[in-house]
Amino acid sequence: MTRKTNTNEPDSPEISSPLLFCDSTFRLLVDQITDYAIFLLTPSGEVATWNPGAQRIKGFQPYEIIGKHFRTFYPRAAQIAQIPEEELTIAAAVGRFEDEGWRIRRDGSQFWANVIITAIRNRQGELLGFGKVTRDLTERKSAEERLRDLSGSLLKAQDQERGRLGRELHDTVGQYLVAAKMSLDGLLSYENVDPQVRQRVDDSLAHVHRAIREVRTLSYLVYPPMLEEMGLGSAIRWHLEGFSKRSGIQAECERCDEVRLHKDAELALFRVFQESLTNVHRHSQSKTARIRFVVHDHTAVLEVKDEGTGLPAELGELNAVSVSKLGVGIRGMAERIRQLGGQLSINSTLHGTTVKATIPAEIRRDSGRSESL
Repeated sequence: MTRKTNTNEPDSPEISSPLLFCDSTFRLLVDQITDYAIFLLTPSGEVATWNPGAQRIKGFQPYEIIGKHFRTFYPRAAQIAQIPEEELTIAAAVGRFEDEGWRIRRDGSQFWANVIITAIRNRQGELLGFGKVTRDLTERKSAEERLRDLSGSLLKAQDQERGRLGRELHDTVGQYLVAAKMSLDGLLSYENVDPQVRQRVDDSLAHVHRAIREVRTLSYLVYPPMLEEMGLGSAIRWHLEGFSKRSGIQAECERCDEVRLHKDAELALFRVFQESLTNVHRHSQSKTARIRFVVHDHTAVLEVKDEGTGLPAELGELNAVSVSKLGVGIRGMAERIRQLGGQLSINSTLHGTTVKATIPAEIRRDSGRSESL
């Protein structure tokens, strides 16, 4: 006897539908993730769900945090500034918000977090809430800070070595050359000197003169004494005069304030200025360079502009270019500025490039102390 088959019945009624299977599997996945805090927020920001990763990273048991506003995870200053609410507003407006910053655990300790907030809407566009994913990056942050400390120490050692070399060139090598010049001048004072000998002495004197000029210029470029004696504005103008003569580029300072900054700030900005001019000379094919050094409203700003060919094609479309793509010299400039709590930006078009360094400004008194502007 043949059994009649009902084609309307499912072949395997004991298996759940794919939708229910995927939903339960996804929940199981989230509940087993411990490297990330993954949870839902209500439209007003209250915690609605809590996974084991959130419990491990933030320290709250589900019953302790569900129903409370997620501002609980933020430092007091961020709560007062209503930053959590602002983040939800941005996520609701554009669909997503991402940030890195300090967050608070249950025991009051801080951790460095990468946070992504995603708006969740139904098919009608109504806001149902937010999905929030947090990752603890404290170890990475600590490693970056140690690397920055090491980088700062290396830059400081480099500057100290440059200073020593500059003084050695000027005080030792320069003095030897001056002594040689005096000896050669003395030979020419003798009477009845053979004309051929006199010519050779004259030629030697000319070489010594050039060597003295080169040593003096090189020692000043390595570590300009005028920077310590007169300040950044004067050092920039002095450097531009020699740079224009050597390169043929018309370089001028449109504005160079005479305000004295802390010596570390002056040196960092001078190195940015030097490296920028070197890049103008070597790469831009520009005939001009314009410099501005302005101190205003608690901020010191240095700008170097050229009218050259701009950055390479693969970088030409970028604005505020990632300095990691632009060579050792520029990375060194960026690190110097970062050490001072500032920012370096490089904007390039087909009509030229602008390097801009911005740092918090402190004026230096005669006693060597500094005060905020």
